[in-house]
Amino acid sequence: MAFNTRLLLLLGSFTVLLIFSYQQWQGGASAFAVALTLVAIVAAWLIWQHCSTRQRQTALVLKALANQDTSLNLRDQPELQQLLGVVQQQLGNSRQQAEAKAQYLQTLLSQLDVAVLEFAADGQLLQANPAALRMLTSAQQQQLQQGQFDEANLAQLALILHSTTTHYQGQLQWQQQGYTDRLVLSIVCSRIQGQLRKLVTLQSIDQALLQQEVQAYQQLTRVLTHEIANSVTPMASLAQSCQQILPVAGTVLSQEDHVDLSEALTTIYRRGQHLSDFILSFKQLSQPVQADLQQTNLVAIVKNCLALERDVITRLDIHLDTDLPSQALLWLDEALMEQVLINLLQNALDAMQHSAQKQLSVRLERTTQQQWQLDISDTGPGIAPEVAEQIFIPFFTTKATGSGIGLPLSRALLQAQDAQLEYKPAEPGGSCFSIRFGQ
Repeated sequence: MAFNTRLLLLLGSFTVLLIFSYQQWQGGASAFAVALTLVAIVAAWLIWQHCSTRQRQTALVLKALANQDTSLNLRDQPELQQLLGVVQQQLGNSRQQAEAKAQYLQTLLSQLDVAVLEFAADGQLLQANPAALRMLTSAQQQQLQQGQFDEANLAQLALILHSTTTHYQGQLQWQQQGYTDRLVLSIVCSRIQGQLRKLVTLQSIDQALLQQEVQAYQQLTRVLTHEIANSVTPMASLAQSCQQILPVAGTVLSQEDHVDLSEALTTIYRRGQHLSDFILSFKQLSQPVQADLQQTNLVAIVKNCLALERDVITRLDIHLDTDLPSQALLWLDEALMEQVLINLLQNALDAMQHSAQKQLSVRLERTTQQQWQLDISDTGPGIAPEVAEQIFIPFFTTKATGSGIGLPLSRALLQAQDAQLEYKPAEPGGSCFSIRFGQ
């Protein structure tokens, strides 16, 4: 019998007994009145017992739903048992979908190159994706987990984070090992289960800005070489043609004028050819770099390039100091990488020709962000700060015989391999060119 039907019968019986009992007691005390009263009390107890049973069953159902327990058996309530099964199945499906979505979001965050950090209202770090952990040192991670921002980079972040209550977008200077990185900073504030959360994203824009700079230089070089070549080539050709049709000396021109004009035309033609060859050498800087990336041991490439410069190192009596691991596998174009390293090594050797102390240092190590970094340092005179700002500009050079394309071309070749070339003064003196690999 259904629960509600039994409850209605008990309530009806209790009501009838209560009315009859009251009527009997109105006529005076009697054994029948007492009996009716006792029966009414028993009916009330049965109603209470019935409701208690229903309450216990409800508690069991709620507990089974909370614990995802499918073993609960309500034999006397088949409809409730069926409804319980349907609800449990729907809840199970909802949990599976929620877990799948959460797992997908975690996987997505782990694959992003953008650093993502979640902070509580008090500034404590709640979670961070792998890209953020690569950016932060272990000391910085420990500070953030404790809600502290004592380190220089974190102090800048804290000022913006604590003053943001809705959203924020801007840039942040971030000191990395040996260089300053520019980051795009975004903060979004929201409430999750009533608690304020601040979602922070950090993304480096140095690589993107350098790539745009290189592309701009390539475009400028392409336009200049094209326009100059269009003028120089016809001019040289015209000078050569004029020399061929020059009248015989003594007919139209005197011997002296004929010699002067012939030399002038020859000079124009020769300089035009030199300019054409000069422009041709710059075309490699204006062409987009196509890298054939293969997994390569960078250490082997470095050693091969040092072997090529061994004779020069010995002749100049330069002390070579290397600190290289046994292996560093990266996706590189071996030919392009050798071209870059030979150029940097040659620059370092040239810088030390007149130095009293001559030492070439080549060091390859992992940074705190677990990226490979190759430093090539020399003990030459170094580069003045005002000059260092221009060394990556095409055609700029301080060498008497330099072309000014070595360093810009090296930077372009490295960018095609997801690497960056930076200059920094060496300690205690000299120059250091640092290659940071994004892999």
